[in-house]
Amino acid sequence: MIESIFDFDQELHHMNEDELRMLLRELYLRADRAVSQEVDTGRTDEFAAKVQSIFKRLDDRRNRDQAEKQALEAQKTHEIHIAFGDSPLGSIKVAMGNVPGRSERRFFSMSDYYAIGPLGDLKNKLNVQRRHLWLLERFHMSEHGRYAAQGVDELLHINQVVSSIDEETRITIWYANNGHERTGLVYAMHLLRDRKSPIYVIETKELYPQLFNTPEVQYEIRGTGEIPPEKLLKMWHHCEHDEPLSSEERRQMEQEWLHLSAQPGHLRLMQDGCIQSVSEDAIDEFIMQKFTEVASTRQPGEFIKSARIVGEVLGHLEQAVGDTFIEYRIRQLILQGRLDMEGMPHAMRFYSIRLASS
Repeated sequence: MIESIFDFDQELHHMNEDELRMLLRELYLRADRAVSQEVDTGRTDEFAAKVQSIFKRLDDRRNRDQAEKQALEAQKTHEIHIAFGDSPLGSIKVAMGNVPGRSERRFFSMSDYYAIGPLGDLKNKLNVQRRHLWLLERFHMSEHGRYAAQGVDELLHINQVVSSIDEETRITIWYANNGHERTGLVYAMHLLRDRKSPIYVIETKELYPQLFNTPEVQYEIRGTGEIPPEKLLKMWHHCEHDEPLSSEERRQMEQEWLHLSAQPGHLRLMQDGCIQSVSEDAIDEFIMQKFTEVASTRQPGEFIKSARIVGEVLGHLEQAVGDTFIEYRIRQLILQGRLDMEGMPHAMRFYSIRLASS
């Protein structure tokens, strides 16, 4: 029986495509019938009207997206900026907003999270489906719900866009040297391996302290998304006249992808400046260590919000694994009997944890 959004989310997860279509069709028909009866009776059903308006907006949005796509295709693109995630790409767009040539510049996000999950040949649809299923099974219950919404076709679209960039278009790839963005970089280089024209990279993690740190203020970023637009713009100007990647550098990155994508581990961490593929439980002891530190400031046996522990780990872990993955590992520690839980795991803010009772 469905009694909460958590139950409903689980039910959606188990539905196939035909069942989802049937559910939406039934919802549309009921809303349409309710709105039609309003005309006859003079009564107003605001909920039915809102549901109907949602369906009407679907077509408007599809038409708008198609028009924007056609407008972009009609323009000659001389420059494309690639980033790994919507947040860093948004900041890069703002940063480049007043740089001359705006109408001939495009931006694209490789919006998968490359630090986690199986890889393999991601141009192969079966491998993409395997990766999507792995992520969906672990993260469909998270408050982000990203992999429940992001379908296989959207992940395959990344390959199509990057592989089909015109030979005359200048490519600039922004990345920080962490497990997520570095893996994304070498994958992008694999997709671009047959492209002969120049490719430029801006490595934000190493460049940031060079440009902005002072003897008084020392700050080390972990990801490009942490950098505000005005500083990204300064990075762009600093690198504007750099040389493109050499043939040897590109070949090394392509080989790095081939090696990494064949590794069995489902978590990618930076160790001694290189990406290492490790088992997904590799940060569990760090999570337990941070939990113990927070618990030492509380009453014995006190439950602590899961979100508090996720924030503590996220703030001290020198890796880019994301809060969703950390919260997933906390749930695994609960299932293993190392932690007790109070509340419902709809999302990290809805439940609390403590050391398991002996």
